[in-house]
Amino acid sequence: MAIIKGISLILWLAVIPCCIGLIPLQWIPEKKRNIGVVFISGYLFMLPLCWLVTVPCILLVKYYSFRTMSVWFTAVTLLAAAVGIGLTVWAWRQKRWVSLMPKIALRTMSIEVKIEWCLFFLLLFWQLYKAFTLASFDGDDAEYVAQSLVTQQSETMYLIKPYTGGTTSLDIRHSLAVLPIWVAFIGRRTGIHTTILAHSILPFLLIPLAYIVYYEMGKHLLKKKEEYLPAFLVFMALLQIFGNVSIYTNETFFLTRTWQGKAVAASFVIPVTLWILLCIFDNGKAGKAGRQKGRKWKGRKKLRLVKGEGRDGTAPVSGVCLRGGQAGFWALLCLANLTAGVCTSMGVFLNAILVASVAFWMMVAERKFSILVKAGLACIPNAIYMGLYLFLHV
Repeated sequence: MAIIKGISLILWLAVIPCCIGLIPLQWIPEKKRNIGVVFISGYLFMLPLCWLVTVPCILLVKYYSFRTMSVWFTAVTLLAAAVGIGLTVWAWRQKRWVSLMPKIALRTMSIEVKIEWCLFFLLLFWQLYKAFTLASFDGDDAEYVAQSLVTQQSETMYLIKPYTGGTTSLDIRHSLAVLPIWVAFIGRRTGIHTTILAHSILPFLLIPLAYIVYYEMGKHLLKKKEEYLPAFLVFMALLQIFGNVSIYTNETFFLTRTWQGKAVAASFVIPVTLWILLCIFDNGKAGKAGRQKGRKWKGRKKLRLVKGEGRDGTAPVSGVCLRGGQAGFWALLCLANLTAGVCTSMGVFLNAILVASVAFWMMVAERKFSILVKAGLACIPNAIYMGLYLFLHV
């Protein structure tokens, strides 16, 4: 039985998300494709799918809504995984596929860099060990974990008070943040008690997932000095370990409330949004360099952009736009905005402010109003979410 549960965990927490993460990978530049991006994309796709299936079941199905949600979400998830595999097979047959495994040059790596990598993995192991052996319990668990357990046992969603077990009307305040329902679903499919799943298993997923995001961010911030990447990760790990200066810091939530929606929003969703924005607007710098190469001097001392390839054979300049392989990252930005709502309703508003702020300054820097328009389109899920929230409260 334990072996079956272990295989089910690997299937639903690793294999299926990775298969789903292959879908947006087709529209991401080849240089930015790797197994970490697949894993991140998988959860950015899987959690919004959970929201799209769960919320209609909450609002429209009165009896056994969780059972209905489990059937539909299982079907939708498996279908998405099949689509991801199908797209990958098609790309492989078209010879458009690249290896997703990172290239690690151990022979050329200096001894200092090797030590830093070992130190980082030691710190990561220490955090996972402490998160497992010193599992923290707080008052919010009476809402988050108990809601998942009540959902499993009653086959209904947000119709029973997790504090007392009594029936109630639909809990509008928490009903749109469906992360506890996703935890209940994973518990149902794996046969593991939701309390054990939340406190003892999910940290082994969510903590490494956050560090994968930090790794991808570090690759962008340290492009020309990749040898400093392990030092960057060590610094991030030390911040997490020694950031418990109060009960309200992100570091405290990261290690002691890992399974709660607020912790997932602060430790995963907001950093992944920053990483996506880096990937989208990183092409703007490349676009500027390409435009400088592609300009020719004219008689009136004006510069004109020459379309197509430059003299050195460089690819056509795309700038900050949907062309040049950025469509996948814009799609991931939409999914990240919806994932914020899966974790907590406040995350929808905060993520929208973050995207709008970055897009505004990029519009000023690039002098392109279209950037703000695209960012606004990416925030449409936020507007729909907040509109539905206000409608249900009226």
